[in-house]
Amino acid sequence: MIKPIRFALLALMATAFISSCKEETEDVSQQTYNEYFPDQVGSYIIYDCDSLYYNDFTGNTDTFRFQIKEYYESEFTDNSGRRAIRLERYKRASELASWQLKDVWFVVKNELAVEKVEEDVRLLKLRFPLKESLTWNINALNNRGEREVEATKLHEPFNNGSLSFDSTVTVENTDPSNLINEYRDTEVFAKNFGLVYKRLVDVEYVLPPSTGIKSGVVFTMKAIEKGME
Repeated sequence: MIKPIRFALLALMATAFISSCKEETEDVSQQTYNEYFPDQVGSYIIYDCDSLYYNDFTGNTDTFRFQIKEYYESEFTDNSGRRAIRLERYKRASELASWQLKDVWFVVKNELAVEKVEEDVRLLKLRFPLKESLTWNINALNNRGEREVEATKLHEPFNNGSLSFDSTVTVENTDPSNLINEYRDTEVFAKNFGLVYKRLVDVEYVLPPSTGIKSGVVFTMKAIEKGME
């Protein structure tokens, strides 16, 4: 028979253990996983890029290869009083060529989301806290039509063809595919690295019984280097 004092101690230990497990579970569930989008000023990522342009008038497929460098140049306070970052994007034809400034974009990251202004269009790139099958409207902050994206393959390893990463998340639009055309924008973010892979497919297909792409573009970006300046 368990003595009253011993029983009380066992009950207290059990309660403490359950409480500890609950707090740990809550802590894990409340993590935002914002390390999938580091935004340290002075950091940069270099990408190998390929663009395939399908010309329905000539029937030719033009291939363009180049590199893009995204550099977090400086931080400032935006019109809403939030911390924002100036993102400078440089382009060069090859590793032997000089970098030329191509675009200036802007990024805002907080505990709720990552906003990225690309070509004067503000996009909701990530939502926090990240979880499997989380969906949101990437165009919620602009006047474009609604486009739903979904976070999948959370915390899974990924190889982009140049580098391997232990923990990533994939974000892809949920537009259904059909036999006429396809718009598929896939982005993969790696923990403590950022965007490591992007593939944009925006094409019109040749109608059956023939197969293949009639017109459009297929664009890919693969991260090959990350560093500080």
